[in-house]
Amino acid sequence: MGFIPEMQGWYNIRKSINVIHHINKMKNKNHMIISIDAEKAFDKIQHPFLIKILSSVEIEGSYLDIINAIYERPTANIILNGQKLKAFPLRTGTRQGCPLSPFLFNIVLEVLATEIRQEEKIKGIQIGKEEMKLSLFADDMILYIENPKDSIKSLLDLINEFGKVAGYKINVKKSMAFLYQ
Repeated sequence: MGFIPEMQGWYNIRKSINVIHHINKMKNKNHMIISIDAEKAFDKIQHPFLIKILSSVEIEGSYLDIINAIYERPTANIILNGQKLKAFPLRTGTRQGCPLSPFLFNIVLEVLATEIRQEEKIKGIQIGKEEMKLSLFADDMILYIENPKDSIKSLLDLINEFGKVAGYKINVKKSMAFLYQ
C-alpha cells in the first residue's frame, strides 16, 4: 500500500513481475491483469462511510474524535478578489494536503480489497499455495485474474456496489487490462 511504512512500490512491481513470469511459463493461458486507477480518489470518499469504517477497524477515542471533528460537518470557503465568500458544506473527499488523507483512503480501499479477496467467484492466479488476486499502492489497484470470463462480472458488480456506498469510481482513462491467452 502507498504511504504506509515498510510498504514500498517495488514490492508490487516484483509481485506483478512474478505473476507475469508465472503466466508466461503456463501452456494454457487464460488470465488477465487489470490496473485500476481510482477517479479523484481523495475527493470522492463519502464521509459517513469513512467514519463507519474507521469505527469498525477500532480507531476510537480521541483519534476518532479528531477525525470526526474534521469530517463531520466540513466546510470550505472561496476567496475571490481578496474577499472571502460564504462557506459551503463539503460532503465527500478527504482534505487536500492533509497528511491523513492517503492513510484514510487506504483504510477505505482496504474494505474493497478484502471483499475482492473473499469473493469466491473472483479467481486469482494460483502460484504455489498462494492465490494472487490483487496489489494495492496509494489509489491504484492491480488485479490478477484467472478465467476472466467467469470473474469479471462479479468483480465489476462488487466494485460498483462498493462505489455506491463509498464514493469510489474507476478512472477508465487511466485504467487498463492485459489479456493473456
